[in-house]
Amino acid sequence: MAQREALGLVGRPSSAEREALVLQVGSAIKVLLRLKYFSFEVEGTEHLPREGPVVYAQNHAGWFALDTFVLGHAVGETLGVSRTPYFAAHESALAAPVVGPFLQRLGGLPASWFRNPERLPPEIESYGICPEGVRGNCKPFWEAYRMREWSRTFVKLALVRNATIIPVAIFGGEECLPVAWTVKVLEPLIGSIVGLPLVPIPLPARWKVVFHEPVRLAAQANPSRPDRQYCTDVARRVQGIVQETLDWEAHSHPLAQLSSFVSQLKDRGAGETGDDDPDPLLG
Repeated sequence: MAQREALGLVGRPSSAEREALVLQVGSAIKVLLRLKYFSFEVEGTEHLPREGPVVYAQNHAGWFALDTFVLGHAVGETLGVSRTPYFAAHESALAAPVVGPFLQRLGGLPASWFRNPERLPPEIESYGICPEGVRGNCKPFWEAYRMREWSRTFVKLALVRNATIIPVAIFGGEECLPVAWTVKVLEPLIGSIVGLPLVPIPLPARWKVVFHEPVRLAAQANPSRPDRQYCTDVARRVQGIVQETLDWEAHSHPLAQLSSFVSQLKDRGAGETGDDDPDPLLG
């Protein structure tokens, strides 16, 4: 209860209040689409479960979590607003003035709750997680579409809730909200690294959401204490599915081409210095 009070979650909005805000955000996105400021494409909607527990696991980019809203918009437009996923948000974002209450009303829940899924509200069936965490949306633009290593949290959540996992690849966040630099100096104060915006406003972007075939998990004797190696293997497999899609479509995204070039330079430099250890932050 103390943690809920600290994060302002005691009075969590009702489903009707949340759905009303989700519709407002969706209307704003549609205005940007009509103005051709954004374009929007969705593939794989046939893979979306219309009922039952589901966990959407997506790549993450951009100095603000707009890609999370884009995912929610794609799901809501396909299945109805009631199936729009609740999403994991960093505690520092939820505690921030103005932004924090907005994220809570939209369906943001503390990331720490996802690490202990038993604490999540039992009535929620649809969840969205960015397994890269803040390392994903704080990476600089020259590392676009090169994912950070995924955590196992979403796999444990799926096991505890007996949920289907839907891998999701999202394009557009890097171009819309490019990060100039990863700021680490504030981490001791706010508990998180920060992505320094290259520009202070969202840029025009071509958004695309690709939903992949569902990943169903093997039954565990004790889902609340799942096998760590099994969870790691599943997380890597799902990450690989998403990364393959990002790589496949990289030719149409200049930042992805730049990122690939920078990655090749890094690999070449590591080879010349005899350093065979990969960067632990790269996916």
